[in-house]
Amino acid sequence: MQPAMNVLFVQRQPCIRSLKYAEGLRSTRAEISVSFAYENATLTEFYGHGDELFEEWIPLGTDPAARLGKIAEAREIDLVHCHNGPDTLTNVCLDLFAGHTPVVHDVHDLMSARRTDYHDALVRSRRSEVADKVGAAFVPPPFWLGEERRAMEESDAVIAVSSEIFELARGCGYTFPAETLTYANYTPASFVPRDLPPLETTGRRRPRVVYEGTLNDDGGHYDLREVFTALAGEGLEVHIYPSRDNAVYAAFAQATEGIYYHERLPPISLLEELRQYDAGWAGFNDALNATHLDTVLPNKLFEYIASGLPVISFRHRAMARFLERTGAGLVVDQIGGLRERMGEIRLAATRARDLREEFTVEANIGRVVSLYEGLVARGRAVSSSESHAIRVDGAPKTSPTKRE
Repeated sequence: MQPAMNVLFVQRQPCIRSLKYAEGLRSTRAEISVSFAYENATLTEFYGHGDELFEEWIPLGTDPAARLGKIAEAREIDLVHCHNGPDTLTNVCLDLFAGHTPVVHDVHDLMSARRTDYHDALVRSRRSEVADKVGAAFVPPPFWLGEERRAMEESDAVIAVSSEIFELARGCGYTFPAETLTYANYTPASFVPRDLPPLETTGRRRPRVVYEGTLNDDGGHYDLREVFTALAGEGLEVHIYPSRDNAVYAAFAQATEGIYYHERLPPISLLEELRQYDAGWAGFNDALNATHLDTVLPNKLFEYIASGLPVISFRHRAMARFLERTGAGLVVDQIGGLRERMGEIRLAATRARDLREEFTVEANIGRVVSLYEGLVARGRAVSSSESHAIRVDGAPKTSPTKRE
């Protein structure tokens, strides 16, 4: 049996991806203990549950560096797992832990690819407020870009949600540590509905398309009012399940025929609810963030599949590649004519149902555990050699390892 491992997650705002990691680790590798250091709300405060999956929740307060230093002193932390958005806390951890405790940097999206601010329930940047007032596009502050490069280049390992993130960063001249891992936003097996309703094959009723997740009204990629209006105009029912209550979209649905706004649901209940629909919508507004959208494989993609739904998306590169490779959905260039293509969606539904178990956290978390174990083993070996004053000059440099 592998020795016990103590992992510390560090994030400004704990996200649903961290909940999914914890579900997978707890259900498959009980010897790995995971705690959480955070700045804003806990998972339960933000999503309705998730705190119970971690050993401890540690607020970072107004001085994260000092608090993290005390955490390291009080606990035997084997590995630190951070995520971006922006990348400040990863770099704080590099300052504190580099050389003796491995730091993993988890990239959900590249800040340098964005043209809207990053919404994580914390105070938005001053630059974003100015952009809102003058109607200008948001430009990432220069310090974000420097933090991004340092976090990606100096961490002991980088995990990204898609290979397209690595492609884009490499094209920007970034280099990476020896260990990289592409690990998507898979769904915990406990979220996957056990039973699915029979596939609708008659075509007699109006097709129903569902969207679940983030919504905004800022002109960015989550501003989907025009998309939903176009879908309804095609004769489709559009059902919206927000990740956070949104009065703007509630009023929008009330005023727009064919669009239905539902109350926010916790993740497990949400996936049960999704089963009744014909397809899940994952196409975003690319007016500002087309480059960013080419790199995303969002949580909703895998949650739709877990609920047995085929996925419809615009031609965002990572998503299009995934859907074309798996056959689990339909990639469209425009909404016009979609109603006539719903027969193709029903064929994709069968494939989506076949893939439900393949894209669970439990089916894939072993790659993350292997990454952890390799980093921790090397860290322990270094600590042991240092404690015995053993000199290892001239050791061969580790060759890069990429895990897909």
